[in-house]
Parts: sequence; C-alpha cells; structure tokens
Amino acid sequence: MEMELLRYISIKNGLGLSYISKDERLSNILSQIWDIMGEKVILKGGTALNRVYLSKINASRFSEDIDLDYISEEPLDVKIKEIKKFVNEIKGFNIKGPRILHRTLRFDCYYNNELDKKDVVRLEFYLNKSPFRETRIELVKSPFIDSYPTMFKVYSLEDLIAKKLIAFYNRGEGKDIYDLFFSFQMDIDREKLMDTLNINIEFYNIVDFFKGLMRQINLAKQEAWYIGNSTNHFIPKSLRPNWVELIETLEGDLSKR
Repeated sequence: MEMELLRYISIKNGLGLSYISKDERLSNILSQIWDIMGEKVILKGGTALNRVYLSKINASRFSEDIDLDYISEEPLDVKIKEIKKFVNEIKGFNIKGPRILHRTLRFDCYYNNELDKKDVVRLEFYLNKSPFRETRIELVKSPFIDSYPTMFKVYSLEDLIAKKLIAFYNRGEGKDIYDLFFSFQMDIDREKLMDTLNINIEFYNIVDFFKGLMRQINLAKQEAWYIGNSTNHFIPKSLRPNWVELIETLEGDLSKR
C-alpha cells in the first residue's frame, strides 16, 4: 500500500499506521488460505466477528490474528503435516513455525511494513474438533480497506458469540467485552445461542459457568479504566466507548439469558 493512502486510512479511522498495514496483510493471508484450503478450515474469533458480522452495523474493531478450526478426521500427526503443507503455499511472507500450544498449531507470518519495520500476523489452527451448530460461506473483508476480499467458511453469529463468551470467561479481555457488547446489539436467536453455548460449556467441562461469567463482569467494572486503556487502540476513534457504561450494559444483556 502506498504511504499516502496508508496515512489517509489511518487518519480516517483513528487507527495506527501499523494496524492498517497489518489489516491489509491479514486480508491477503485470508484470501490465500481460501484459495489453498477452501472449506477445510473455519474462521472464528474476533476476526470472524468483526469482518463478517459487526461490519454490518458499522461497529468493527481491528483484529490482528487469524484463528481457524481445521476440519479433518485424520490422526493428529497427519493433520499437522497437511496444515504445514498448506501453509507453505502462502506467498509473500517469511513464515516461521509451527509451534504446538494447547492443541493449537501456530505459525508466525513475518513481513516488513510500509514503515520499514518488521511485523507479524499470527496464524493459528485448532486441531481438535470444536462444538458448533452452524457454519456458512460468507464474504470476509476488512472494514477499513478494500484489498483482498474473499469468501470464507465461518461460524454462525450465535456460535461465535458462544465461543466469545467462553473466551471472556477464561481471560476477561477488553476486546471480548467490546465484541460481545456489539454482538448483542444484533438480531440474534437467543434459543440457538443458548443451545450452542450449552454444548460449548459441556465440551470444555466448565462448572458454574454463569457465576464465573458474572465474576469477570464485576472484575471488569472495577478495572474499566485499565481495560479501556489497553483496548482503545484496537477500536476506531469514533467507536471508543465509555467503558463503565458498556460493561454495565453488557451485564444487563447477559442477565437476560
């Protein structure tokens, strides 16, 4: 991307130059993965939520990683070999890895950005079969740039919210709070959400999930300033929230289960 255009998009959205640059690289990788792997992988996490769903209500934030579920009935060693072969076909990046971390195969896709600084897009494949109710093929594109739009297999909104709730239960990050708040502003099927959430709770063998979820909410309310300070740079300037109000509203949404 030309530096003049990079600066324009950065100023327009209130996001850092390096984030806009990485956003284009992430789009490039997603486009290549679709061409190479097709429906063998399912996009999940913040990148799926923000590029496919939250973009429909103009509430997308910047998401810097690619999280995928790899769909295969092959043994673990065969799956790892297959993924390595596919990833080696990605062009334009200096790819390091893989590393196996908690049933996840991680690759680091290095590049030099327009600021002549080394940066990386993290690419992760979950190796176990993940519980879900529905997938679909959707257009996946950056909310900030027009480069490299692609089709991709993604989870339904309800499945992604369920997985995001599990993530928030485990780590309580500001990005999870933001994604959940705006996801609950969309037209969701509460019955489908509870159904897929329950199968995820059972899959991960979580006891007293909702009590733990509310503990995270209460902790977030106490640390709202710190959460905002560590999360706002991922969010376009015009969308940066009052974090106390956002967390309290999310608390109300979660209590409606």
